Amino acid sequence: MKQYRILIVLFVLFFLLFFVLENRHSEAQGSSTFTGKLDPELVPDMVHVYSRVLNAVKDSSKYRFTPSIGKGAIVTGGEISDQRLATGKNYILLVEPPDKAPFFCVDTNSDGIIEQGERFTFASPTAKSGDFEQILNLPVKNPFFKSFPIYIRYKRGFNHPQLAATDRLLFQSVWALAFGRVTINKKSVLFQYPFDPQAPVISTREGLFGIDVDGDGKIRNEQFSPETSYAQKDELVFRLGDTYVSTSTVDLEKNEIVLRSRHKSEYQKQELEVGKEMTDFAFTDFEGKKRSLSEFRGKYVMVDFWGLWCVDCLRETPFHLAAYERFKAREFEILALDTDEDIEPVKAYLKKNNITWTQAQNDSIRTLVERTYRIQEYPSSILLGPDGKVLILDQHRLLGNELLKTLDQILPK
Repeated sequence: MKQYRILIVLFVLFFLLFFVLENRHSEAQGSSTFTGKLDPELVPDMVHVYSRVLNAVKDSSKYRFTPSIGKGAIVTGGEISDQRLATGKNYILLVEPPDKAPFFCVDTNSDGIIEQGERFTFASPTAKSGDFEQILNLPVKNPFFKSFPIYIRYKRGFNHPQLAATDRLLFQSVWALAFGRVTINKKSVLFQYPFDPQAPVISTREGLFGIDVDGDGKIRNEQFSPETSYAQKDELVFRLGDTYVSTSTVDLEKNEIVLRSRHKSEYQKQELEVGKEMTDFAFTDFEGKKRSLSEFRGKYVMVDFWGLWCVDCLRETPFHLAAYERFKAREFEILALDTDEDIEPVKAYLKKNNITWTQAQNDSIRTLVERTYRIQEYPSSILLGPDGKVLILDQHRLLGNELLKTLDQILPK
């Protein structure tokens, strides 16, 4: 009996010693810092690229061009997003001379005169699409960065029933990203930060952040990527192998990035990989019933993050209806994770469109959306196999007609 007591005491002492050492290790990790510097140029945020329509300018003589644009040039104009300005908007002109390449004009100094330095000539059109592309580097008031980039893509010759023949369609980036390198464990690691030209500092708690995890010199800005996450009023923790870090400060005056070590228990994000099982989660459906992802085992399940507020999500409704009707008999199901605060308008939308697949209430999946998977874009979808393992994360294969093609290829016949 005495020997058992001694063993128990030794076990307790060993456990306490392990706990103390682990706690000291965690504290030591939390106290470590890493420093680095920002790159001198901002980069357009190519995740958030939106369409804009320019309309014909009937009288281009009211604009003063120095030098003149010549006779016969077609001029269209319209508003684009410009985060440098308090209004968030700027006016842009597209000039198409009869015998030269098109170019953009922006009155950067607001003097009413379009000078040579305010013209942005396109590079040669891309061979694959024929589109013209350019990055407008516009001046910005900042202690470190001198210009704010806006990516522009002009789809020349694009026709659409809702556009007049004289209209022009273009796409533009809205935000810009700052990049920098920090030395961690003797390795130079690339980091990405959101940049707001209206803010005096770079936030460490709001926006799209990234880290080059695999060391390929790039950061994959795509949904469910382990290299990017969207912060909402919290200091993101990133994993680099067995090291966990977050950004404490980004000082533009000193050009200094400061990271701090974090404990692995503080890493909340769940990383999704093709071939790996998606962790089970609980939710409440629109009828108030407690449910879980595991109930769908044995089916091919598309987990769809969406909201009634999301125009792009609504565009997917006809394709989801077609997929559900066509492939339900082939073991296909949809689990929709709704992000609307008020479900009553959503219920009306579901009834109007004869949508019958399971819907999860926002309150029951808020942590999943904002902390576990940190959804950046809507809609976002994941296709799971009958065993609960991820089959597809590529969003292009789960949108529009591509969804129907993908399901027809994968589902059993």
